[in-house]
Amino acid sequence: MSSRWLTVACAAVVAACWGCGTSLQADGGLDGGGDAGAADAGAGATPYVLGFGGLGNLPKREPAKAQAFLDAMGYASEGAYYDDVVARARALGAPMVRGHMYYTGNGTFVVEEIVPRVETAGDFEVYGWVNPIPPFEAADAAFEAALDALVRAHPGIRDWQLGNEPDLMWNQATAATNYPAFFVRGQQVVRAACPDCRILLAGISNQYDSSSINFQVFEGFLDAIVAAGLPTRPFDVFDMHYYPSAPTREAITGAAAAYRGMVESRGISGVDYWSTETGLYTGDPTAPGMDPRTEEDQARDLARMVAWMGEAGVRRIYWWTLIEEWGGFSDFFQNMGLVYNGLGEEASASPPIAAGTRKKAHTTYELLAKALRDVSGASRPAAGVYRFERAQGPVYVVFAEDGVTSVTLDGLASAQVQVQVLVPDAQGQTPTTTLDVTARTVAMEVDATPRLVTPAP
Repeated sequence: MSSRWLTVACAAVVAACWGCGTSLQADGGLDGGGDAGAADAGAGATPYVLGFGGLGNLPKREPAKAQAFLDAMGYASEGAYYDDVVARARALGAPMVRGHMYYTGNGTFVVEEIVPRVETAGDFEVYGWVNPIPPFEAADAAFEAALDALVRAHPGIRDWQLGNEPDLMWNQATAATNYPAFFVRGQQVVRAACPDCRILLAGISNQYDSSSINFQVFEGFLDAIVAAGLPTRPFDVFDMHYYPSAPTREAITGAAAAYRGMVESRGISGVDYWSTETGLYTGDPTAPGMDPRTEEDQARDLARMVAWMGEAGVRRIYWWTLIEEWGGFSDFFQNMGLVYNGLGEEASASPPIAAGTRKKAHTTYELLAKALRDVSGASRPAAGVYRFERAQGPVYVVFAEDGVTSVTLDGLASAQVQVQVLVPDAQGQTPTTTLDVTARTVAMEVDATPRLVTPAP
C-alpha cells in the first residue's frame, strides 16, 4: 500500500458530467455505450460521494487487541461497537459502506458482522466486497454455488467487487492466472444471479508509474479477462486505492487518466471510477516514507483530495475507517481514523488525548459528506475552484492553488452564497460568511485552507 501514485503526464482532466458519456467523463466511456454490462455504470447522480471502506473492522484473529480497543473506547461488547459506528456514519451524512465477505473455501463465506447491521439500517448503501482468504486463490464449483447463494441472500446489495489488491495480496507467482480465473468465474455467477448489479474489478494497491510492476500486473489481468470473451462488459467499476503521505492533484488526475486509458485501450467503455480505499493519517507512523502529519494537515488535505478526485472523475470515495484502528501495518492505519481510540500516539501526548475525541478532519468530512449529495458531475473551472453539480445548485470547494489567491465563481442562481472554512480552528469552529451574488457572479480571496461555498438558504 505504497504512498506513491502514478505520475503519468496528463493535460486538463475534466469530468464535468458524471454519466453524460462524453470524453473523459467519470463513466469512462468515450461513446457512453460500449459492450453492455449491468446498468449504465455512470448513469444519474451519485447519492453519496463519501463513505467508509472499513467502517467496522475488528481483528478477529487477535482477540486481545480487539478487547483492548473495545475497553479503551468503553464498548461493552462487539455489537455495541458495530452499532455505534453505524450511528456515527449516519450522523456524518455518509451512509455508504463496503461490506466485507470472505470466502474461506469449501463453499463457505464469512460475512463481516457489520454487514447485516447496515443492511437493516434502511438508509445505508452497502456494496459486497468478495475476497478469498489466502492461500485459497482458485474458483471451483463449490465457490460458484456459494457465491450465487451469497448474492441472492443480499438482494439490497447492487454492487459486487471480486477480489482485493491481487497485485499485492495474492501469491505473485500465480496471480497472473489465478486472479483472472477467479474474476471470470465470479463475474458470470454475479451476472446470472443479479443481472442489473454492477461488478467491480479488484482494487489496485500500489500506484506507481507506467513502467512499474504493479501497473504491468494489472494490464496482464485486463488482457486475460478480455481474452476470456465474456458476453457482457467485464466490469462496471474500476477501483483505485490511494494512501498518500500528502495527496497531490498531479498524482490523482494523472493516475485516473492512466487507469482510464488502460481500460479503454482494451475496448472496455461505460466504466465508472471509484476509490474504495483511501485515507490520510495523523501523527508520525513508522512506515518508511511517511512524514509527520498534524490534524490540520489531515483536514486540509482531505478537502483538497476530495476536490481533486472529483475533478478526475472519481464518483465515490471510501475513507478507510471512522474510529482509529486497534493497530495495523507499521501503525499507518492506526492513525487514519477521524476519532482517536486512546491507544496510539495520543496516549503519550501531553496532555493525553482521550479515547473518543474527534479530530479536526471529522468536521471536515461531515461538512463535505452532507454537501456532496446527489452530485451529477464535477469540474475545475479555474485553479483553486472545484465545482460539484447538484440539482439544487452547485457546491464549490475553493483554496489557493498554483499561486492563485483570488477566485471568481460564475453562473450562480442564488442571491447569496455561504462560505465556510473546512478546517476547524483552535476552538473547533468553522467560521461562515455570507457574500452577495452580483450578475450571477461572486469573487473572493482564498488561502491554503479550503472553503466550502454553497447557495445561501
